[in-house]
Amino acid sequence: MLFPVLRQLNDGVEITAEAGLGSVRLHSAERPWNDEVLDLRCELADDGVRAVTSVRTLNVDRIVSWAADLAESYEGWDGLRAWESLEHDLRIDATHDRRGHVNLRFVIRGPRGYDPSAWEASVMVTLDAGEDMRRLVAELGDLVS
Repeated sequence: MLFPVLRQLNDGVEITAEAGLGSVRLHSAERPWNDEVLDLRCELADDGVRAVTSVRTLNVDRIVSWAADLAESYEGWDGLRAWESLEHDLRIDATHDRRGHVNLRFVIRGPRGYDPSAWEASVMVTLDAGEDMRRLVAELGDLVS
């Protein structure tokens, strides 16, 4: 049984599947020019490793609607469903195990995600396909609004 934790932060959300098995923090969202550009921070941590990068995205990247589609597909899907930010500094790969769980691999690249020589780090968190995914959608909506 999974014991995922979706914790609302003052300025974002933290997702931890189980203690010591990796966590993701999405926070500090701001609109630098009061338009569709949204900047935020993504932190990944797992067993002695921590990676942080800045993420630039657009409203049209539709991270919330992508996550909502995953939540609505709680019975499962085949293959990989992915979302990626504007400058390729954050990608989220989603798979469903057909047993009620969604595996989310958060992949960050820096310092310039679009650069082929950028470093890359990833963390996998597993959430229950139903309520946990719906909570994640709500938290993402709060983050980008």
